[in-house]
Amino acid sequence: MKNVQRKFLGLTLALVVCATFAWDFLPLPDAQARLAALPQTGPNFTSRELPLTPGEAVIFGKARVMKRLYQVESRRFVVTVIDGTLNRHAVHDPLYCFRGAGWTVQRESSFAVPNGEARWLDLTKGAEEREALDWFTDGAQRYVSPLRYWWQTTLRRLTLSRSGEEPVLVILQPVDESSLDWRALTKSFPALFDF
Repeated sequence: MKNVQRKFLGLTLALVVCATFAWDFLPLPDAQARLAALPQTGPNFTSRELPLTPGEAVIFGKARVMKRLYQVESRRFVVTVIDGTLNRHAVHDPLYCFRGAGWTVQRESSFAVPNGEARWLDLTKGAEEREALDWFTDGAQRYVSPLRYWWQTTLRRLTLSRSGEEPVLVILQPVDESSLDWRALTKSFPALFDF
């Protein structure tokens, strides 16, 4: 390799490293305004904020997390929404967390939701059974691909948020029962799919 080529390569590498560090210090708009639009009360539902467990606080770090207990008619469930603008590593495929917490995925299927799809999980831990519903959303579309999430957030950082809204991860889990009628819930609580 010629001396000129080495200098050019070194300069290019230095610019890439500097740009990488600069992006970490450039503030990007987060999804908090969208999350604040998710109503806490309404004609057929109520909710209350839930604190993060110490373990969750460590895992999520600087990521912004909204965790609420909702009651829609007689159904009670927890909604966890993770905005990874300040910590992209906190947002990943929820299967890792479920498996890490000792749950075994018995069944995984696609579930149609307004403007996209969610993932419906049947989980077991010993004799305990539970369901969960999860999806990523940028406010316009809902999808289940962590790769698409990663691509969207990377493109958003490269374009300094000009490519669109920050996608968030949404996870729903029933409280009182092992499962919920998710189809009825999507009809009785459409606000879940508006943010």
